[in-house]
Amino acid sequence: MKSQAVHGRSFAVVEVTRDPAAAFAIWEELEALAPISIYQTRAFLIPWLETLGAARKIAPLFIAAKDHDGRPVMLLCLGVRTTGPFRIGSFLGENASNFDMPLWRPDVVWTRRDVETLLQQAISLLGAEAPDVFALREQPLEWKGVRNPFALLPHQRSPNVVPAAKLEADSKKYFASKLSANARKKLRQHEMWLTDLRGPVEVIRNDTIAHADSILVAFFSQRIARFREQGIEADFSDPAMQAFWTRLVRPSAAPAAVEFYALTAGGHIVATIAGAAHAGCFSAIVNSIDMSPEIARFSPGTLLFSKLIALQCDKAVEHFDCGPGEAHYKMRYCDQMIDLFDVFVPVRVQGRVFAGLRASGLQLKRAIKQNPRLFQTIRGFKRRLYTQRLGAGTMEN
Repeated sequence: MKSQAVHGRSFAVVEVTRDPAAAFAIWEELEALAPISIYQTRAFLIPWLETLGAARKIAPLFIAAKDHDGRPVMLLCLGVRTTGPFRIGSFLGENASNFDMPLWRPDVVWTRRDVETLLQQAISLLGAEAPDVFALREQPLEWKGVRNPFALLPHQRSPNVVPAAKLEADSKKYFASKLSANARKKLRQHEMWLTDLRGPVEVIRNDTIAHADSILVAFFSQRIARFREQGIEADFSDPAMQAFWTRLVRPSAAPAAVEFYALTAGGHIVATIAGAAHAGCFSAIVNSIDMSPEIARFSPGTLLFSKLIALQCDKAVEHFDCGPGEAHYKMRYCDQMIDLFDVFVPVRVQGRVFAGLRASGLQLKRAIKQNPRLFQTIRGFKRRLYTQRLGAGTMEN
């Protein structure tokens, strides 16, 4: 681990290492203190590094800051990858994580100059090994009421926002406050109709290896089918992606890092949803539904989502977030929005080129997402293009 003394107000030493084991003690200490989500924990990121990170040839990079007493006050868990002519440093987890942030000690006051100095000193320690640009995307402005220090840097709003809610211990009271009597009745009717169609409706979770494996099989199948229907490259067929999720949700000697729930009807899995809690905050990560018309018309995903929220209420989880996107079923329950921002810090000339292109592209993406009609038009075009490519591939084979 390389280190360098700094004359700063918030910290005194900067350290960099590419070895996760060398950063483990700092990570462990800050993980217990920092206002972070499941996406910044070792339980989530170590499996990602060893599966998707390895497959994508991402080199880990940890930047730590310590105060005059040797206490860790901040840790950046990053990875460096080469894309075309650019070497890009970004948060570990990439698109497997719904939002990212550093781990920082909440009782330490940061200034913009402190954050800039931290990055400058890290770049100095890395020398020629430094990335061309730091692309630190999709960070919440604050978490658990504590301001994200990186929001002090020049930034732009991310294309996505994350709906969230404060839960109540009494799930019935919470549902009564969020859903009309008619909406609650509709949920009950859908469950009854689904029971009539396929059999008794139940919720199972990955509390056994057998449950975990059956949920994973359904999840991958449903997710791939959904992506193809939407014209999205089906990355859930990637062996590394499947290995990552298997590591996260298959219980071994210890409980699984991520809770994976499935809604079954007559023993058939019709919807799944995965998420995890950290320090009283539950984050829904990803979901899937059976796309067959006779099942989809009963909104199995919405049914499972409502049952997941009820379970978290009963477990006394305080805060709940749904992941990016403002789907109607999320907005029924969520009255808060987690605003996300992107920071680009060029290190070299080519990094400035990348930062300019990427920032402009994300601004365009945000503008498109704020125009529902344009967004649906582009989505339809992508779906047709993807379908044409599949058809061409089938004829060639």
